[in-house]
Amino acid sequence: MNVPPLDEEGLKAASTEEIHVALFLQLVSGHAQMALLFLGELPHPDTGQPGIPDVPSGKMFIDQLEMLEVRTRGNLNAEETRVLQQALHATRQALAAVLDRQSA
Repeated sequence: MNVPPLDEEGLKAASTEEIHVALFLQLVSGHAQMALLFLGELPHPDTGQPGIPDVPSGKMFIDQLEMLEVRTRGNLNAEETRVLQQALHATRQALAAVLDRQSA
């Protein structure tokens, strides 16, 4: 599915379904980025430096992605499913890496 950008022109030309897809993908992407930011895997937007991992905060965003996966099962299109699965994989891998470093 070709999802238009969520700018004024894109919104005018988009169907309600296309808008919902774009919003869902933004939600998933935003949660994944926040999880990775809190896990110290992305640079802080203000400093450009990776932060000290805050595992509980990062885990909260992963938990929310997992909740979305469960609550939307069977209702997502292929692109939404793929993006959600990729986000879960990347954030779970990052969490495992942080926990491994902390236990070493």
